[in-house]
Amino acid sequence: MDNIKATLCVSVQDSLPTSVRSWRDIDTTADPQWAQPWEFLRPFFREAGYDLYRAGINGKLSTPNTTTPPALDSFGLYGDRSKLRTHFIPVSQVFPARDTMDRDVVIKLISKGKEGENERQILQMLNSEPLQCDPANSTVPVIEFLEYQEYCFAVMPYCDGCDERPFLHASECLDFAEQVLEGISFLHTHRIAHLDISTENILVNHHGLLTQTFILQGQHEPPLKIWPPQEWRSTFPVRYLFMDFGYSIRFNEDVRLGKCTALPFPQGREHRAPEVRGTQAFNPFAADVYQTARIFYGWFPDLVDDVPDLLKLLQDMSSYNPSRRITATEALARLRTLRSTIPDEKLKDLRERELLIFPLVPRSHLVMFRDILETGKWSLACQFAWALLQIWLFKTTGNEKTD
Repeated sequence: MDNIKATLCVSVQDSLPTSVRSWRDIDTTADPQWAQPWEFLRPFFREAGYDLYRAGINGKLSTPNTTTPPALDSFGLYGDRSKLRTHFIPVSQVFPARDTMDRDVVIKLISKGKEGENERQILQMLNSEPLQCDPANSTVPVIEFLEYQEYCFAVMPYCDGCDERPFLHASECLDFAEQVLEGISFLHTHRIAHLDISTENILVNHHGLLTQTFILQGQHEPPLKIWPPQEWRSTFPVRYLFMDFGYSIRFNEDVRLGKCTALPFPQGREHRAPEVRGTQAFNPFAADVYQTARIFYGWFPDLVDDVPDLLKLLQDMSSYNPSRRITATEALARLRTLRSTIPDEKLKDLRERELLIFPLVPRSHLVMFRDILETGKWSLACQFAWALLQIWLFKTTGNEKTD
């Protein structure tokens, strides 16, 4: 019996990555064996009631093992699934599956022993009372946690991404902004800093067929764009949901937001707060607010001209000096106030808005210089002042600035 147990342990060690990070770092596009750990666990998940998809290899999508569309009643999600052919872009740490009621789910590796324990505790907290039933809790629900030896997996509903289709109206943009700020305010109230706020980590309560955006023409003809575009977000009561708490931090709720600090880390999005990539401890809640402002301005910058005081709000959320940034709760209150002043015709103006880049929220050079000085970044302040001087000389003399 001891020999059998020893053989089983060796088999597990050979088939599964040694850590959450090594599992996450598997390249699904370059490694044709990327799904081997999931295939090893296929019998385990099948016994738990989940049939893993066929893994997509060599750039292909992962697909179900059946042609039957997912169940019409799927965790209360909206969307037409009667003719849906589900597929999933391969991600090493997340794998799609179909449960015994023909509902699509995703299974995410959360932790292995102590590694990833923080995310596991946060998810357990968000999916336990009293937070689970709080209407302000805008997170993707966990159906159940599954444990295999030291590994812990979270099973969640398969939801569509928030950026599956462009925003069409200003009202949709502002609704997105309000819901996102409300969700972040909820997390911050319970002292959870997300630290990876991005469109990839915001889903919608929808799983189904999406609106058509192009019409295919002849073999040598480019696709014909449909205009006006078909409505999507206005066809159901859209709700935006946060996911992925892998970088998140939780503090005791009796600690003031301004007193919470975290250590910087090199990973992260291009629109993350500047202090996150620094060398000193930073306030993670202020970093969340900064990152959120960059998403809003990157996705619908045209609203700055249409919505009074919106630019000032985004500037106050994204100051270079973290201590000058307003909280998510303050930003939410101000957004609701300014939203109530916008005429209906501006809210209904039709314009496609897609997120392509994350530009800095514009502000005056003097304000930026002041904020840099206040953070004590003397070298950066000197570089910025020198750049401003060169710009001034160029404008006043008409000569090209020198390096």
